[in-house]
Formats: sequence, structure tokens, C-alpha cells
Amino acid sequence: MQLADPPRRRRLRWLLEAAVFAVAFVGLQSWLTRDVASGPLPVLEGTLVDGARMTSMQWRTAQGDRPFVIYVWATWCPICKTVEGNVDAVARGAPVLTIAMQSGGAGEVGRFLSQRGYRWKTLLDPDAQLARTLGVGAVPTLLFVDRQGVIHTATQGYTSELGIRLRLWWAQSVR
Repeated sequence: MQLADPPRRRRLRWLLEAAVFAVAFVGLQSWLTRDVASGPLPVLEGTLVDGARMTSMQWRTAQGDRPFVIYVWATWCPICKTVEGNVDAVARGAPVLTIAMQSGGAGEVGRFLSQRGYRWKTLLDPDAQLARTLGVGAVPTLLFVDRQGVIHTATQGYTSELGIRLRLWWAQSVR
């Protein structure tokens, strides 16, 4: 019996390491998002940065049959600052509703968004009530809602633009 040649062994070891990493990553994300709501999107009602009132049902209706992302973030969160560019890139072509958790009032959140050039539809969540309704205990958290208004998946922590786009695509193509 002949052992595999060194380049082949190296490739097999790399594939095994990649598989272990993928399993660990999926397991960690599952654990981090274990309390996040699943199933039908809960009823959310709040005030947008511009002062208008809005519900999750109004948002969902406005999207038609398009899946969308809910991004829960905070102005004081350093990881959110690394994710916000990815969210903004996706928000330019896909529906993204954001929730500013424990980040102050409309003026403070509005200034934060304006300084960064973001035009996100943003619900204020000064006491984290909306986040609790979604089962979100840490930011940043992204929830991916499919065409039927069902929370398809969620991530917590840093998520790349590609990761956001792939999860949104998956939410679109599931049903």
C-alpha cells in the first residue's frame, strides 16, 4: 500500500481543516443565535428616526414578496462599526430594516447615520424592547426574513457582505 504523495496529503489535510472550521463556525453561530426568534416575524412597532410610526407588518407589506434583512445594531458597538459597511452595501439593492438598540433618541441616531452617509430605515429601540421581542441579546445581529415573513436564519457578530448576500439569497430561494 502506497501513501499519498505529499501535495495530495496537503490538500486532504487542508480540506479536513476547512471542514472542521466550517462545522465549528456553524456550531458557534447556532449557539450565539439560540434565543433569536424563529418562525413568523413577531409584531414590532416603533418610531423611525424621522419620527414616523411603523410596524413590522407595514414594512413587510411594503417589500411585497421580497425577502429582507433586519439589522440590530448600536452606535456604541465596535463590531457594528465593522459590519455597517457590509450592511450598507447590501441595503443599496435589497430591503434592510435596521433597529438602533440603546443608542439614544432620534437626534443622536439620525446624526450618527447622517455622518456616515447611511439612509437606512431605522427603528429606535432606546430600551431594547424591540430587540428583546426578537430574542436579540447582543449586537450586531442580522435576521433574514423570507417572502412569507418567516425568520429564516440569523447571525450574530461580524458578518461579511458576501455572508449577508448569501443568506438573503437563501431566504429568497427556500420557498
